[in-house]
Amino acid sequence: MTQEKLKFSRQLLILGNLALLGWILLAFISVLLYNQIYGYLYLVATAFIVYAILRRLGCSSCYNCQECTSGFGRMAGAFFGKGVVKKGSVGNRLGLIAFIYFLLIPFPIALLVVTLVATFSWVGMLVLASLLAVAIYSLASWFTGSQTK
Repeated sequence: MTQEKLKFSRQLLILGNLALLGWILLAFISVLLYNQIYGYLYLVATAFIVYAILRRLGCSSCYNCQECTSGFGRMAGAFFGKGVVKKGSVGNRLGLIAFIYFLLIPFPIALLVVTLVATFSWVGMLVLASLLAVAIYSLASWFTGSQTK
């Protein structure tokens, strides 16, 4: 069985990975406003899960893509493209992507809302609005189709 080789545009590759990094940093700031120690632990854990585990699961060989992106194209495609994941053992990858969505959307938003209820701040509101905007854009990309083929 052969599957069509994936090609990730340079724009999706660069902007998607920068957006994912920004999303992780926004979620980190959300948790950091709640508790500094939890914030730093969250940053290390989330960055490791996304950039070590997910990137490795997304790309263990280059023969499925037209050009090698070492997994970065698949990460950008999974979160800001059409939700492209590798065909083999999709359940594991989709489960990990769903877990990452949980780590990046409801978990930091809940902690940020608790923080904002306790002490209102405009910085917290800006982080909340930015976090929601990135999350909505990422989730919408799963349903609308995007730049990858």
